[in-house]
Amino acid sequence: MIDTIKEIVAKEVPFLGICLGLQLMFESSEESPGVKGLSLLPGKILRIPDCPGLKIPHMGWNSLEITPSSVQGARLFRNLGEEPYVYFVHSYYLKAEDEAIVAASTQYSTHIHASVEKGNLFACQFHPEKSGETGLQILKNFAAI
Repeated sequence: MIDTIKEIVAKEVPFLGICLGLQLMFESSEESPGVKGLSLLPGKILRIPDCPGLKIPHMGWNSLEITPSSVQGARLFRNLGEEPYVYFVHSYYLKAEDEAIVAASTQYSTHIHASVEKGNLFACQFHPEKSGETGLQILKNFAAI
């Protein structure tokens, strides 16, 4: 599927990565040392640091801080209120090299880049399909692009 993904990206077809799909879009991951990601975007996937009182994997709802000044204005989050709640299931998180692509972030033991947008590339660490009406609106926003 690597060739197909790169072909779609090159043709500027909108592409959405969810959870592991986000992680694969970047350069590398601590989850699989030595294995290269697709390098569609610059950044690394890191293990969520241990923190007293927080369980890993992170499974549950967190609010997002939308970044309206991101490169293209956080298109996935149009028509949503401030700090929408979404559902996460993960032990690793994105640290984007270029913060200008970060469309939303959250806090769970550390600062997590929860969603990115650049050109035709979109990605969410959280699961819109498990995030109720908010997630449905995010998916509708993507479908309208």
